[in-house]
Amino acid sequence: MIRKFVLFFSVLLVPVAIFSETEERFFEIQRTRLSSSNISEIRDAIDKLTFVKSNQGVRDIISAMEGSPNFPTSPGNAPAVKFYAAKALGIKGEKLAVPYLIKTYQKESANIPEHNLPKSRTWKDGVADSTSLSSPYFYEEGEIPITLACGEILRALGSLPKTAESDTTIKSALTSPNFYLRSSAADALYISGKKEALSPLAEALSKETVPYAKISILSALAGLERLPNQNYKAILESLTDKNPEVRAKASEALRRLDFRISAPYLEKVIQSENDTKVLNQMKSDYQFLISIHSP
Repeated sequence: MIRKFVLFFSVLLVPVAIFSETEERFFEIQRTRLSSSNISEIRDAIDKLTFVKSNQGVRDIISAMEGSPNFPTSPGNAPAVKFYAAKALGIKGEKLAVPYLIKTYQKESANIPEHNLPKSRTWKDGVADSTSLSSPYFYEEGEIPITLACGEILRALGSLPKTAESDTTIKSALTSPNFYLRSSAADALYISGKKEALSPLAEALSKETVPYAKISILSALAGLERLPNQNYKAILESLTDKNPEVRAKASEALRRLDFRISAPYLEKVIQSENDTKVLNQMKSDYQFLISIHSP
């Protein structure tokens, strides 16, 4: 009887040991890939670590974001890696990432110029997917600028548990000399879902002159207020702005609000939209608004 029990217990332990060894090997492989000279491989390793159900992998992603100070020109220090790592940390949702995100943001954003205008690209060159916030920067993967990476860091901070330091960092970015960082700070305040963000957003809106940043702030305000007020009406008016990126952001804002009364406005502008990327987004947002879905 004792021999049978020992045998049964041993059978139970074997799969556990195999699983543990397999899991350890998985993380070992991803850490090796994070040291690759190929940005696409680094991104894939970050993606794999992102969707591990436990908090394992968080410190590896943080290390990837921080890069190696000894080899400043290595691919591992590229802004693209910081962009993907920041996005992953936002998804993971672990508070321990907050101070590292702030440190990286402060270091990298210090030398960002006021505008840092993007290269001339077509819409198909975007780095965003269907769940990303619109960006005026459309670069190929290896050419993602540090401005875009810093914007993603701000959004990650907005999605993580709030600290006094992260709140200060985001609100300070609302007055950044760079319009994209101001825009990203507004996104971050909306993502945080905190009603106390309404006052700094309203103040920022009163001073904003760049159309893209202005629609971002409006979108954040309306998203937190959730009222068909003047801010909501201003978003509707932005659907016909001369800048396609502003029109795209306005359409995205309407989807975020999820007011069915917005559908007719989108339906109307779809008839005259001549930018393929914006048109596709508007059609997707329109279908979302008229469909039956969970809020």
